[in-house]
Amino acid sequence: MSHLGGSIKRIATKGPSSLCRRTLATEVSIPSTIATPPTGPQLSTSIILNRSPLLTPKPSSFASSYNAYQYKLSRALSTPFPQHFYFKKGSTLQQRFHNEEIDRDHKSFGAGFGKGARLRLPPENYDKPLPRESEADKIGDVQSLDRSGERNLYLVVKTKQGIWKLPQAVAASGDALHVAARKQLIQQCGEAMDTWIVGRQPVGFYEDEEKIFFFKAHIFAGQVSKDTSSDMEDFAWLTKQEIADRVEEKYWTGIKDMLSDV
Repeated sequence: MSHLGGSIKRIATKGPSSLCRRTLATEVSIPSTIATPPTGPQLSTSIILNRSPLLTPKPSSFASSYNAYQYKLSRALSTPFPQHFYFKKGSTLQQRFHNEEIDRDHKSFGAGFGKGARLRLPPENYDKPLPRESEADKIGDVQSLDRSGERNLYLVVKTKQGIWKLPQAVAASGDALHVAARKQLIQQCGEAMDTWIVGRQPVGFYEDEEKIFFFKAHIFAGQVSKDTSSDMEDFAWLTKQEIADRVEEKYWTGIKDMLSDV
């Protein structure tokens, strides 16, 4: 029993000591390199720069007929204007008003209406309103902001790779999206435009080879200035339908709902 007891004592003494030495000798292997996360599409910002309509749209045939009927009705029911109270008899103003009244009656009821005749007056130089069709419309100048006064126009640029798209650039690291959009517009299209970005939140998003956030902006004055250092080769102010004919089909599908049909 003593021999057996002594053996048990030696094993008990040896066991914990061996375990302690093995624990202290254990080393954790640390990898030499840390795996980097996979890179995704790059982040870009784009500006939907809009020139709002300059003219009211032409009325439809129904609206024109309704307005003509209301004008004729109001002329028929209106009380005659007391010319003798406001104009001196025989004065130039009274004669001019007489001629204008005859023109209004002819417009409402036809050329044979009324008994009076127009008076002969010396010609006067009036400022005539400009025609609805501008000079840019006549010569087809797509870089002029005076074209298509009834429609919304949007700035599209042509890159040196021959691709038409809205002004766009890669967002710099650390910049807020609306700040990056403002910077890229100035860098790509120059500082000769008075523009206003509507808000800090993007109005649209498109993802293909890169993630693009779109911001709405308006132009008040100025024009695009070409810079040889930028990626822009050409530019145009186009309506929504004209943009569809220039940009790629997949890109058009992603941006068409952000543009106005008017």
